Amino acid sequence: MSSFFYNNKFFLQFIFWIIPLAFLPSECLAELNDLINYEDQQENEQIIRFASNEPGDEEKESTDISEELTRPENLSYPLFLGLCCGKCGGNMPLNIPGAGTPEPHEFRIKYNLSWGKMVGLRRGTSNRSTSDAHGQYMMAPRKMDMYMSSVSVGYAFSDRFFAGVMGMYMEKDMEMIRRGDGRRSSMNSQGAGDTMLMTKTLFYADDYLIPTSQVSLLLGVSIPTGSIDQDDKGQILPYSMQLGSGTFDPFIGILYEGSSSPFWWGANASYLARAYENYKSYNLGDEYRLDLYGMYQARHNLVGELQIKSKYVGDIEGEAQEIEQDGNGHMMSNPNMAFMSNLFDPDNYGGSTIDLTTGVQWQPFHNHILNAQFTVPLFQNLHGTQLERDFTASVTYYIEVPLRKSRRSKKSGKGLDFLGF
Repeated sequence: MSSFFYNNKFFLQFIFWIIPLAFLPSECLAELNDLINYEDQQENEQIIRFASNEPGDEEKESTDISEELTRPENLSYPLFLGLCCGKCGGNMPLNIPGAGTPEPHEFRIKYNLSWGKMVGLRRGTSNRSTSDAHGQYMMAPRKMDMYMSSVSVGYAFSDRFFAGVMGMYMEKDMEMIRRGDGRRSSMNSQGAGDTMLMTKTLFYADDYLIPTSQVSLLLGVSIPTGSIDQDDKGQILPYSMQLGSGTFDPFIGILYEGSSSPFWWGANASYLARAYENYKSYNLGDEYRLDLYGMYQARHNLVGELQIKSKYVGDIEGEAQEIEQDGNGHMMSNPNMAFMSNLFDPDNYGGSTIDLTTGVQWQPFHNHILNAQFTVPLFQNLHGTQLERDFTASVTYYIEVPLRKSRRSKKSGKGLDFLGF
């Protein structure tokens, strides 16, 4: 039984998070056009009252839209605003930075599980056999599995500004093959990864309620909460087995979103700067990303998505002290001798990749979205000799939690009213 829980811990984590989330909000019976008309009516009444200097009633902290709006007679199902609203979670794939911005005064909780597999070696754009690598190194990697779970929590302060934080936990398993006798060995590292703080500022939208075109600026910083001291019996593990960068890394991006029902599309360009050396005397390479996506709403609660994701990662600069000075990762533990494996050689990191991601978003409840994605590489041009990526599978569960100030909150005291928001 204990082995089952260990081998399936990421699945069990997902179940642990999903069960309580599934019982938070009730379904929404509001029709989207009614919501637009209702918002326009409220704004017009407010403008007229201000213009005439008529004293109005004391402003309500929240409005129960579900009580004000009517459900069309020909609508046989509850309309799920989360997938229809241009500002809600369903307007883009949830793996894009800044995806899933809730209405003002609402929390966003996003939980992700992913599994990535790397099998076989590549140098540049060409496949390379293990025997080729053994011509230069005593040990060569055969495959690697990486499991990651992340939780992000964000809050929309207004229609224009959103801020969030994401923490992660990861586990890496690497299998190695020794030259000569073909003996196999393994390496493992696990623990917390780096933490990302990010803000999203909307600086253009053709409509603030249901925009069909909008542009946002992303700003953030990666905080070095992930370990770079992972070792095996006192010997430092290679760079790819570490859990973080060891540096504070600024992040900037620009996000475009467009829509014309039942289609959505967009682009995201971002830059993560590795500008400083960590305390091990090296820094990872800068990261440049460009993502393009398109989505189609097949049903009221079902959306299909397609992404083209490109990334360039720069070379590692410097060398870890344990490798350069103490001889870890070198033959005979002598820093003047050859590297034991390509993994310890900083020249074997970085490169360009283009991936294809397909996915589906399903909304089981109002304000809840389940996003499943599968990614395969289309192009890989790797620096030096590296493991090539095989695939990545991920599942994301997303939820929006309205507070009392939200347009969509309940006056009845449900949700988070008891917190006083």
